[in-house]
Amino acid sequence: MEHTKLTIEDDKTLIDNIMDDIDMRYILLFLYIIRNDLFKNLGDNNLIESYERILIIDDIYKSNIVNFWDEEFIDIYIDLGLMKNIRSKREFEQKEDDFIIKLGEETITIEQDTISVPDDTLFLIINKKFKFLTRRNFNLALTRLKGVRCEKSSVMHSLIYEIGEHDYALSDDLYYILDQYGNIYQAIKIEITIEGFYQRFKEISEKINDFITIFDPILNTKPVLKKINQALDENKDIIQYLKDEKVALSDKFNFDNINKEENMFKEWNSKLLFLLKTRYKMSQIEMKVNDLKKIYSGKDKKFKYLEFIEQVTYNEDNTLDFIQKSLVDLREEVMNINKVVLKLTKKEIKLLNLDYERLIITRSED
Repeated sequence: MEHTKLTIEDDKTLIDNIMDDIDMRYILLFLYIIRNDLFKNLGDNNLIESYERILIIDDIYKSNIVNFWDEEFIDIYIDLGLMKNIRSKREFEQKEDDFIIKLGEETITIEQDTISVPDDTLFLIINKKFKFLTRRNFNLALTRLKGVRCEKSSVMHSLIYEIGEHDYALSDDLYYILDQYGNIYQAIKIEITIEGFYQRFKEISEKINDFITIFDPILNTKPVLKKINQALDENKDIIQYLKDEKVALSDKFNFDNINKEENMFKEWNSKLLFLLKTRYKMSQIEMKVNDLKKIYSGKDKKFKYLEFIEQVTYNEDNTLDFIQKSLVDLREEVMNINKVVLKLTKKEIKLLNLDYERLIITRSED
């Protein structure tokens, strides 16, 4: 008998390959979360009725939401970004009962026991969590998921179904396969936490690089950055090491005519060295963040994504504990760095650099 139905026994490699593609993975996982975690796989009639009662109201007040929906449903609904004018549960709780909630012109609907998610809504849900997903890649992934060639037969497996022109539903076959692996919502939340931390990390890194550029743009070029890191690895004087490596530094790094005991030089030099060393520390932290990502994603990943779901759901090999502890430790490191970086401003660094350049000119004239 020809294989036609998607199964984990026959299609494990195909499913793993799909889940390793970040654009397709998030479409499938969020469709699963909407069906499983938000709507309880349509197994609770009271929940569905309460949801549909809200949809038919012209002006939806906060009091309507509170009266019809339970707290768990509200939590997940807000977390998915389905309230257009509410960003968090805390913000929702602070609103008055007569505050009008906006669900958008298009939203999730349920017809004939099928949960239909508009493509715009689905894209916004994913993009809220993972900013790197572009609309173009999202559209391409949707097209691919509507028909994936089977590796065991000539059939095409539909992992999602298009309903109407722009609405999508997860296939039953894939839903029940995913359901075997554990808490998908938890796995996604871990990813979101890591990604959110990394985005904040990048903001601080960019700020540090902006400050360093003020001292001299050459210090941010890749070849020089590599040499600076080498100097720090070997615990050597950074500027002297760059000179020894024949890096063409500007005149401000020629300290021969400068009294190194002058306060201006000390302040300029200490700020510069602090920023260079801090950037180095940030690069060490970035490697650790990337190591966390490699647990479930990327070319050198430790686990296929389905295995990752199992690992964090059941804390196999203490994977969940390791990720959580690592994030706590890394966050503390970055917060300590940011406390000092926050005290610096571009204006301050620019003025310091200008004052130092004047000192250089004055000493040269003498």
